[in-house]
Amino acid sequence: MNFLAHCLIAANASELPEQQAGLIAGGLLGDFIKGPIPQHWPLPAQFGIRLHRRIDAYSNQHKGVRRSSSRFPPQLRRFAPVFVDVIADHLLTLDWARQYPQPIDKFSQHCYRLADDHRHLLAAEHARYLDWLVQNDLLGGYGNPEIVERGLKSITRRLKRSELDPDLFETLPNLMPQLAEDFASYFPDLITHAREFVREAS
Repeated sequence: MNFLAHCLIAANASELPEQQAGLIAGGLLGDFIKGPIPQHWPLPAQFGIRLHRRIDAYSNQHKGVRRSSSRFPPQLRRFAPVFVDVIADHLLTLDWARQYPQPIDKFSQHCYRLADDHRHLLAAEHARYLDWLVQNDLLGGYGNPEIVERGLKSITRRLKRSELDPDLFETLPNLMPQLAEDFASYFPDLITHAREFVREAS
């Protein structure tokens, strides 16, 4: 899953304010932490990173996510799971009123504040990326198709496969209704799995 989905899953995984704050921080910053979880991080944020990794592992194996990936044409299928993550954030914003009671702009700002509390623990390059993410309101921007396109192009650029862009953006409009159906089937499972993980690990 991508940034917004991780944050929302984390917010739904616990009703305890302090625990929820750490889960959200870990949800947003989890991709920045590779290898062993730093033991000098606050324990709630460490737990949030653990949840982030658990959700990534679970979603990668989920039949609904795999079904979405399989819908892409063969030349795109190898990278489809990464595309599906970004598209899921877009679909989440379109369904936001049903997904969460707080408006997305307020939720996004809340997530940024929680992440910023841990900014001093990040490597310099990751702190700069967090600053960019906040300045551009990436969480709140996924409803904008231009932001989604920019995100997908950044993926193909990092993969050094920008030649896939024409096929990707020609394919997506026809796939979106099916990807939306898949999302509606798998996203509730991710939230349920997160809640069970937090309950069992607490």
